Amino acid sequence: MEAQEYVYRMKPIIGPGLGYLLIYPLVAGIVSFLFNLPEIYLKIFSGIYAVTALVIFFLWLTAKSKKIIIDDNLIIFQSLLGKQVLEPKDIRKVSFYWTAKSEEIVQLKVGKKTFYLSNLYFPFNELLTQLEQIIIANNIRSNLASHYKMN
Repeated sequence: MEAQEYVYRMKPIIGPGLGYLLIYPLVAGIVSFLFNLPEIYLKIFSGIYAVTALVIFFLWLTAKSKKIIIDDNLIIFQSLLGKQVLEPKDIRKVSFYWTAKSEEIVQLKVGKKTFYLSNLYFPFNELLTQLEQIIIANNIRSNLASHYKMN
């Protein structure tokens, strides 16, 4: 079986982050001008902006580097922060959930860690298909049958 790579979609992160980075200086400048605030407040607002801009940039880099690779029976979570390789014997339970917005979420419990998969990974349908094949082939405990109303 050839390794399949699933990347993290950035669209949900980019919009709010760019909005904040563009609007915050305008709002801080207008508030400072209208209320004639001392210069120390403008420095505090600038410091807050610089720190949050760095956090947003770090989150963007981390999300940009996030990917899941499924190779044979290995599930590899890879990002800027490191690499986690899961074998079927490591996975205690896989749970499938539906959200209020009818989006599917998958929860993988591995030891004391929990991994979540959602439609932010692209292509999500193929990821679910491969995950279901791994669950069935390795007899991993899951709610797969009840989730899809197969029993």
